[in-house]
Amino acid sequence: MEPIPVLPVELTSDVITNKSSVIKLMAEQSEVYLTDVNKFSADVMQHEQEMETDVLPDIALPHSKSSAVKTPFIVVAKYNQGVIWNNENKVKLIVMIGAPQNANKEHLAIIAKLAANLADDDFIELLLNSDIQTVAEKIRGLYE
Repeated sequence: MEPIPVLPVELTSDVITNKSSVIKLMAEQSEVYLTDVNKFSADVMQHEQEMETDVLPDIALPHSKSSAVKTPFIVVAKYNQGVIWNNENKVKLIVMIGAPQNANKEHLAIIAKLAANLADDDFIELLLNSDIQTVAEKIRGLYE
């Protein structure tokens, strides 16, 4: 698997209003990998309507295959007080994955590699207790 860019995004209380604002901010920070920030944000939110992505305690994995994505990427954000995601569930770490619309199984391989590591409680604890730069480095290391 080719190295995947992993971008860290700092979340602060003034931008944490809801899930859609966090996804929008993360998409804006990923602009170099996108042809259309608004389209990608909308595609991620559409996928969120179809499937809840806060499947782990404290972690959400929003993702989308989108015609607005030029090349696969991952963007990570963290907010220790938690962001309300679905059904009043608060998540502290958001790992968003973008893949081109024409990506065959590439995005599934990215998700599978991440999910396999997120099955390790020690890895999760490391991510939740690290600063956002370290989180990005640890996730980037999975794909190198």
